[in-house]
Amino acid sequence: MFKGAVTLALSDGHLSNGEKRLLVKMSHALKLEEEQPKLVYDSVVTGDLLEEGDFLSLEETRRVYEQVLEAFLLHTDRSEEELVLVAYLRHVFKIDDAEHRAIARVMDRQLEMAVHRTVAEDMRMRLDDSIERIGAIFDEFRIQK
Repeated sequence: MFKGAVTLALSDGHLSNGEKRLLVKMSHALKLEEEQPKLVYDSVVTGDLLEEGDFLSLEETRRVYEQVLEAFLLHTDRSEEELVLVAYLRHVFKIDDAEHRAIARVMDRQLEMAVHRTVAEDMRMRLDDSIERIGAIFDEFRIQK
């Protein structure tokens, strides 16, 4: 899964700052060992094969997705490239529209407790916009299958 995300991010030949942030967040959320992200990156660049990673439980996939989505909303400029990475995660983790909205609602409730009202309103607008944009890209992943 992580190798697929790195491959997708490198499809244009470089990593944007936002893609780097999301990949770093993803590697932390996946609890990869310190050297593993570089090994994955190198294998994508050289075309070398890697042994398969560990299986993630349903709970783990949802936790990873929520953490990456949160990083996308807070720490990137929400470019199309970054949206594609989030939509890719949603696709490989098989998160449907209803579950995606449920995750967004949980994030919304957490936001209310953590930040000032004006910041929360801004984040809600970003979240609402991103849900639609991620959904559109997610649908493209499903069609290409």
